[in-house]
Amino acid sequence: MPVLIVLYLLVVGTLALLAQMILPVIFPLLNVVGLGSALVPLVVIYASLELGDERALILAGILGLFLDLTSFHRFGTSVLVLGSLSVLIITQAQKPESHQWFFRLTFVLVGTFAFLLFDYVLILVETARWYWPLAVWSKITFASLLDLALSPFFFYAVGFLTRLCGWKPVHELQERLYAR
Repeated sequence: MPVLIVLYLLVVGTLALLAQMILPVIFPLLNVVGLGSALVPLVVIYASLELGDERALILAGILGLFLDLTSFHRFGTSVLVLGSLSVLIITQAQKPESHQWFFRLTFVLVGTFAFLLFDYVLILVETARWYWPLAVWSKITFASLLDLALSPFFFYAVGFLTRLCGWKPVHELQERLYAR
């Protein structure tokens, strides 16, 4: 069952990657608000919160590799940024308060903002220019807010099939000492 969950999340991540490539071409407004780069970090954040172990890091690495293969000028930066984002969330996912909705939304907002910011910084380092237009800041902000708005629906939709099959996240399997 643990391998099937990772494969399921890999398929969801691949579909998110395809959606973030196709939807902005069909609807140009989505590229303006940042949907063109915000769905894969949402999948990685969900996997890091729900899996809570090295499987999420492996999934982040694979999805980062897929994301890097779709770009023309970079290789390895998305793997690095998504992997570090996943590790930071996994270290916090062991705490019981991190699974309340307020903290989950905070992980989504800060995680998406950090991913997009570090991704842009690494692009600037690779191209050796330091130009920070307002359009980049607004796109990063709108993409983070869009992920924040989509995350409850996304978490419910992705988790519905897995819970229907009887899978429980790591944080629900741990015994709480204070609940006795």
